[in-house]
Amino acid sequence: MEFDYIVVGSGSAGSPVAARLVEKGARVLLLEAGKREKLRITRIPASSVHTVGNQRYDWAYISEPDPTRHGLQELWPRGRVPGGSSAINGMIFVRGAQTDFDAWEELGNNGWGWNSVLPYFRKMETADKYTENDAYRGGMGPLRVSTVRWRVPVSQTFIDSFVNLGVPLNPDLNGPSHEGVAWNQGSTKNGLRHSAFDAYIEPLQKNPNLVVMDDAVASSLVMEANRAKGVIFTRGGQALRASARRGVVLSAGALNSPQILMLSGIGDPSELARHGIEPVVASPEVGQNLLEHPCLTVIAEMNIKTGNAYASGLGRVRAFAEWAFARKGVLTESLAQVIAFLKSTPDQKVPDLQFHLLPFGFFMKNGRRHVPRRNLVTIYANVNHAKSKGHVALRSNNPRDPIAIYPRLLDHPDDLKGVLLGLDWVRRLASTPPFGSHVLQLIDVPPQEAGIEADERYVRAATGPAYHPVGTCRMGIDDRAVVTPDLRVRGTEGLWVADASIFPTHIAGNTNATSIMIGERAADLIQP
Repeated sequence: MEFDYIVVGSGSAGSPVAARLVEKGARVLLLEAGKREKLRITRIPASSVHTVGNQRYDWAYISEPDPTRHGLQELWPRGRVPGGSSAINGMIFVRGAQTDFDAWEELGNNGWGWNSVLPYFRKMETADKYTENDAYRGGMGPLRVSTVRWRVPVSQTFIDSFVNLGVPLNPDLNGPSHEGVAWNQGSTKNGLRHSAFDAYIEPLQKNPNLVVMDDAVASSLVMEANRAKGVIFTRGGQALRASARRGVVLSAGALNSPQILMLSGIGDPSELARHGIEPVVASPEVGQNLLEHPCLTVIAEMNIKTGNAYASGLGRVRAFAEWAFARKGVLTESLAQVIAFLKSTPDQKVPDLQFHLLPFGFFMKNGRRHVPRRNLVTIYANVNHAKSKGHVALRSNNPRDPIAIYPRLLDHPDDLKGVLLGLDWVRRLASTPPFGSHVLQLIDVPPQEAGIEADERYVRAATGPAYHPVGTCRMGIDDRAVVTPDLRVRGTEGLWVADASIFPTHIAGNTNATSIMIGERAADLIQP
């Protein structure tokens, strides 16, 4: 049980960092808390309807009450299966804007500007939009990225209405410009989900330098003075210990990486002492700076056919048959069909809002998605660069106790204003042809004449997390930053964090692609 490196977490960042370290000749143990699948249900792109909220695949955390949204509590999904959240997410492949990464570098994080990270974005993908002279996309990477193939006509009307409102049509949101409306691109391959584990780890399963252990829940790090020497974990009810000659990489995500650090004595000394944990390294910001995209969800009822027609009866049978025998149809696609980035008002310097169109509508029942037999679509409108901050905290010193999540999604007035502007755009779309010509109602949205107070009440109740938590092990050059720009945990040796928790500020876009990029870059920063 001795390795060069131990990587904790086989998700979006953990799989690439483990694979690249193995390719460099290192012997690596990859620990994954979730169990391997026998039926590989997660390979069906539409399976997130079944897997999200299902504790077989999902940690299924429930947040603490959010005082900025009338005390709302909700599900915060995080993948608990090989592939992590990349195995249960919506497979939406969108990189952050160029200005997002330049902002990271301007904070002192040298090597994280756009020109530095672009080669890693290209290295990781094989995109169906790739051409040999393309300076932005990759054509030889392990992860397959495909444009939506199965398209519902209502999605085209959504695009057309955006264009009619002055939003440019963008042929590739992962190309030179991040602004505009476009058909979504997803991490799918030949009609199957292509998770980070599928892309990076599966091809190396016979490599003797890679050992993958599933059902292995990390309890704490083995620290000698301030150096990480290994990991203690449980597997099959047995406590085990593995040693790392060169070090440990935490890639357990924005919720679990800070949890493991704190359980290991790395965090705010007073908070650790409260749980009877002896401080090893004082790092008060571990678990702080929780950033999320406040996301307004609006369900629209349409007078034309939507994806809900495939959710039950003969429609469901046909959808499964198309996928099983031809790898085509509704089950082959990622969650959203259309993505848009736009400036909510002309004075914005960069796009401050993101929209998703899901060609079906659902309601939550007992923490699970219920898709009724009605012609519904779902519109998400989220604030790109959220300023509100929450935090995560230990409940006890018992690793089995789930991490406590304290969101404050609408704490900053700019975030509330941004969501209200998102609501305004939804109303404009619903009154602009051709999409608006087919809208029967925006369910539960108050009439505009009801005024700003009614709108504020509505958005505080209808806004939730976009499932893009970041920032809880913030990267920076100041003394309070948890990790340095080379991803080393400040005050330690042989310990790195490589996942979405290192984001110093949020990005415009979904976080999966950027997390994979972090894993790719981490392997170069970590290898001596």
